[in-house]
Amino acid sequence: MGAFRLIIALFPLGNSLFAQGVNGGDVFAEYCAPCHGADGKARTPAGKKLGAKDLSESKLPDAEIEKQILAGKKDERGSDRMPAFQGRLKESEVAALVVFVKTFRR
Repeated sequence: MGAFRLIIALFPLGNSLFAQGVNGGDVFAEYCAPCHGADGKARTPAGKKLGAKDLSESKLPDAEIEKQILAGKKDERGSDRMPAFQGRLKESEVAALVVFVKTFRR
């Protein structure tokens, strides 16, 4: 009976995550693929111009991926290399994106 209560207690949290239905691939396609490319290798014209990173080579931990998504990246002169998505993406979209970008890793 104890395990059943635990499942019931956790159901609202899990249910709210499923209800959001965020697809990291869809978020990536809309916001990231123009520079990083559909394959994550950053071979797009915009990706080459901005020096976007090849996501298949990334070894960053989840927290650093999230930080870069939210804060963006600047070059040594302070110019944007990657826009900040703080305030543009929901927390659930960022979480889904972190999981999705790691699928490009070799």
